[in-house]
Amino acid sequence: MKDWEEIKRWRKLKRAELRSKRLELSLAARTSNRQIVSDLLREGFPELTDACICFCWPFDGEINFLDLIRESIAAGATAALPVVVEKNQPLEFWAWQPGMKMARGIWNIPVPEERIQVKPTIALVPLVGYDDAGYRLGYGGGYFDRTLAAMNELPLTIGVGYALGHLETIHPQPHDIPLDAIVTEAGCTVLRNRGRVLKDQPVTSTDTYFDQGDDPVTYSSSPCYMHEADPRYFGYMNSTELIELLKQLLDVERAGVQSVAKIAKSADNELNNEVIAKISKDMNSICEMLSRHIADLGGPFRSKNDVLYEKKATQNCAEEYLELFKRGQDWSIRKLREALPKIGAEALARDLRDMLNINEKIIQKCVKL
Repeated sequence: MKDWEEIKRWRKLKRAELRSKRLELSLAARTSNRQIVSDLLREGFPELTDACICFCWPFDGEINFLDLIRESIAAGATAALPVVVEKNQPLEFWAWQPGMKMARGIWNIPVPEERIQVKPTIALVPLVGYDDAGYRLGYGGGYFDRTLAAMNELPLTIGVGYALGHLETIHPQPHDIPLDAIVTEAGCTVLRNRGRVLKDQPVTSTDTYFDQGDDPVTYSSSPCYMHEADPRYFGYMNSTELIELLKQLLDVERAGVQSVAKIAKSADNELNNEVIAKISKDMNSICEMLSRHIADLGGPFRSKNDVLYEKKATQNCAEEYLELFKRGQDWSIRKLREALPKIGAEALARDLRDMLNINEKIIQKCVKL
């Protein structure tokens, strides 16, 4: 293909096709591929243990490298997330570490709360498609190429993705910047070193047009550094599932708060009053936390069927309220244990782990009552 309009249409169709195939991969296949690619990165790039690694949150079925990043940080590396500070401008790289406070960025996407700019020495670049020359087919935003073009010192760029994205060519243009290496479950290929060609790579076109994709003012390469924290994290619950989970947990906690209030009326000694007051305070804090996360995800606060409230309303004595309360706490603990491995958002996972610990302690306190 030589006509740019034809290439542009082809790229758009190919992006959609490859992204669809990627999303069709089973959880088992994704888990296996993630392990293989992570191992290849460890073996092929030992400098990961002392580099400043730029990585992107997994988006649209991309491989999740959070475990690898945490491991590298523990070994002495540092990490950074790319941040879009202005549309169609080069990205900034802000220091990231596990457990740090996050804020919402330009697209309502989590970014480090504190702006500490760093210069990455290695960039793990997600792939939609790629060819044997190291050219990458992305989403059409152009942030990656634009950022590299503005950098004085280039990081080692490693394209990471699935072998299903392999193409004979992406029909590269002069503004397309090839990667230094490609790593998929099929193997690791090193082509360059920070832009230095290790072997000749043909350029199939001298066309100077830009790939406009769906946006008439952007470039051809993917906005891979947008760290688009799409809720469909690889291997994790999506936003709809998270909202439903949080709504259910919130319903149980709210029912528990009202049950505790009924139980408090029958407290017969100072010790029980203190225990009940502490339980009530903890549960109100949990309700506030769950409500905040539901709001962040854009969901409503109440489910359509408040069965627990209806059941609670039929209780007539403190013992019955206490039994209902204990059942609700047991359910929450089981639900949290099942869900936590499937939650990729660190702030939410951290808060739910705290909630699990609190609920386990509350169950112990119920024995005293």
